[in-house]
Amino acid sequence: MTLTAVVMSAGAWSMSSHLPGLTADDRVRVAAVSSPTPGRAESIAREFGVPDWSTDWRALLAFDPDIVVVSSPPVGHEEQVIAALEHGAHVLVEKPFALEAGSAQRMLDAARAADRTLLVGFGWPHAPVFSLARELVEVGEIGEIEHVMCHLAVNVRALLSGGSDGGWQGADASEPTTYTSVAVSGGGAAAVSMSHQLGLLSWITGLEFASVAATTWPPASQLDLHVSSNLTFSSGAGAAVSCASTHPDRAEPQWHLAIYGSAGQLWVDSYDNCARLVRASGEVVEFDGERASGHYDPTAPTRALIECALGAPPPAGMTGELATHVVRATDALYEGARSGRAVSITPMEGIS
Repeated sequence: MTLTAVVMSAGAWSMSSHLPGLTADDRVRVAAVSSPTPGRAESIAREFGVPDWSTDWRALLAFDPDIVVVSSPPVGHEEQVIAALEHGAHVLVEKPFALEAGSAQRMLDAARAADRTLLVGFGWPHAPVFSLARELVEVGEIGEIEHVMCHLAVNVRALLSGGSDGGWQGADASEPTTYTSVAVSGGGAAAVSMSHQLGLLSWITGLEFASVAATTWPPASQLDLHVSSNLTFSSGAGAAVSCASTHPDRAEPQWHLAIYGSAGQLWVDSYDNCARLVRASGEVVEFDGERASGHYDPTAPTRALIECALGAPPPAGMTGELATHVVRATDALYEGARSGRAVSITPMEGIS
């Protein structure tokens, strides 16, 4: 079976992740790409050997695609995602998933109504060290989770400040205006970077967030560079989650994760590619090599979409349900940063 694919609103990230993932798979025929920027769609199509292109994303639905990648800024997600789902396609949409929780829920409802897969570009569950963390939680090595700490540093400071990232892994540079208007992006570091953390932590622990208190820098800004937050899970466990926007460099994102529980504790450092499990007995288990690798594979969500279109179940760490929960948590975080108080997060089921 050959799947027909299209990429809507292709840009720098699609050139680094979606199109390489699609064109490398001989089960997929990429029929067309779109970009609203004159000349951009044609140049991208030419670079990746795609036969058709358009400046209007709606024109791509005429190809009756089996899979659609939505790579527009968040302001365009809802319209494009729902149109693709209603046309019968399985959809991968980039994150931030939605500008606000109502939009996220409408996309999720559309996927359920169409009985199509909706994936969101949370690729970190495919990094070996985080797959290891979830495995250790699932087999009981941590026991009942009591406390989680997670910090992430990413070189998005230039983008969030109105500059350029210089291109993702050598591709064309991202469009700065995508990141400097809340009406377009949904927010700063909490939306762009911490959304990865919230999705990953909920996936690793199997727990849902219940409330959040937070501060942002600049204070109370939704175009934030840095975030500090205290979250509670529905189980009562606590989580100290922070993210920072570093100055531009070529270093990979820097993750530090610690999980403490009744049976043991786990420390993960993605930058140094190491993990350490300490059992309640005091026994220490060190992980290194491939199992502890924090390497991010940018093609992982695209490859997951292909497998889902061919009948595989949606990977738990990328579902629309999980992404909707993350948007709800992000909305509450920004509200808490503005108000200076803890804010409850609307619960939902089926996110693990």
